[in-house]
Order: sequence, then C-alpha cells, then structure tokens
Amino acid sequence: MNKTTHKPEQSWDNATWEGSRRAMIRQSLKLSVRERLQALEEMTETSQKLACLKKLNPEK
Repeated sequence: MNKTTHKPEQSWDNATWEGSRRAMIRQSLKLSVRERLQALEEMTETSQKLACLKKLNPEK
C-alpha cells in the first residue's frame, strides 16, 4: 500500500455527545488567542442575529 494515500483509521469516539464535545475542545485548544477571539466575535454576532430573528417571528 502506498503510504501517501493511507488514511488513518477512524475512531467512533467522536460519535457520542461527550466524544464530540471532547473533540471540539481539542480543536479549540489548537487555536491561537487571535483565532479564539475571532471565533468568539463571530459566535456573538450569530447569536445576536438569531435573537433578532426570534423577536421578529415570535412563536404563536
């Protein structure tokens, strides 16, 4: 088998809620401070947009 085309064996560890949460934490720990702040700003902006949508379309 050609080593350059070998795919690492996938694990089912991330297929649970807890496993997914751990994977997200591992990914976030790889980010620089700048990247973390940028992600926080983007999440804040998304949250504000969703809150406005909820106000415009209240549940009946």
